Amino acid sequence: MVEGKYLASSSREVQGSLARLLYEKNGPEVLPLVAAIFKEFGTVEGKKARRKLGDLDFATAVRTFFRPALESKPPRAEIVELTDSKLVLKGLTCAMGLKEAGREVCQAVMEIDKAMVSNLTKKKVELNIIHTLAANDPYCLVEFLALGDSDSGMEGEG
Repeated sequence: MVEGKYLASSSREVQGSLARLLYEKNGPEVLPLVAAIFKEFGTVEGKKARRKLGDLDFATAVRTFFRPALESKPPRAEIVELTDSKLVLKGLTCAMGLKEAGREVCQAVMEIDKAMVSNLTKKKVELNIIHTLAANDPYCLVEFLALGDSDSGMEGEG
């Protein structure tokens, strides 16, 4: 039952597999809960990263955050566009193991990266999922847009 569909070779794959399984067993009504949990975890992790890295401009922060995927051999992601307020990232693999899980599951789970980037950069961030392996696209293409500074410390913001 588990082999192949529910990946477990990393903690991120386990998280994605649990989200996929919850969705398959309970339907779309579970997605707001999944999104809220991933958003909260992303908030915590983003704040930890900011404490560790210090205050960085948007471009440096996101390049640092995604460095492991960008520099892996072979690369798991590549930067398509990077400015002081925009990142377009092409994902060649899904770290969350969501291939063929459905766009809705991807959207809910990606609240983690949206919240992490938002809290790392101390900016309100919009996330647009243009392509996703979860919807059987050949790759992921996501856009992070920094909409402005946050004075609230990004508590739960994303």
